Amino acid sequence: MPSVQQNEYKIRRRYERVPRRGEERRTALLKALEQLLEKEALAQIGIADIAKAAGVTRSAFYFYFPTKAAAVAALLEGIYEELLEGSGTWHMVDGSARHALRAGFEAVISYCEQNINLMAATWDAVGSDREVRELWEGWMEELVKRVGAKISDERTAGRAPAGTDANVIAEALVFMNERILEREVRARAGGGEPTPGLSDAIFEIWDRTIYGIE
Repeated sequence: MPSVQQNEYKIRRRYERVPRRGEERRTALLKALEQLLEKEALAQIGIADIAKAAGVTRSAFYFYFPTKAAAVAALLEGIYEELLEGSGTWHMVDGSARHALRAGFEAVISYCEQNINLMAATWDAVGSDREVRELWEGWMEELVKRVGAKISDERTAGRAPAGTDANVIAEALVFMNERILEREVRARAGGGEPTPGLSDAIFEIWDRTIYGIE
């Protein structure tokens, strides 16, 4: 699996922002892709479909993105940043912020609820395209490192008890969240109702795992 550093380099090199005069077309292409993904699976969407929906030529698509997977990756980068911003308060602040832990889960679940079809399409793309999957897994590994570092800091400060390796705990918690959210999104996309108390349940698992039972 590529390292986080390799993935970050790939993102910078391949999806670097184009000059401002081309920003409007690039945005139109990503918006068109987002709308198409809400209706069809990634494998059923062609580059010509994206270009047509964006009102540009096929050659214009290649000016901004070398492949369809590159466009998906650029779109997913924005999604990841939204999710990271929502969940990142707790592991990015100095000092104890257990209230931020709960708020982070509520923000992420709210984002998923407001973008059910897009999030379902995201996991479809992750599951069907190797390049997209490698990028997504790299981002998840980056999140694991951040959470692991925060757990270590909380233990060092005496706010959390010592226990199993912090990075192992972080990996288990992060990928548990990913699986729970994917299951919830797919259920909702299929017409299911929201799971009552989902953010409370996730918070309780994290809180007890990291800080212990009070």
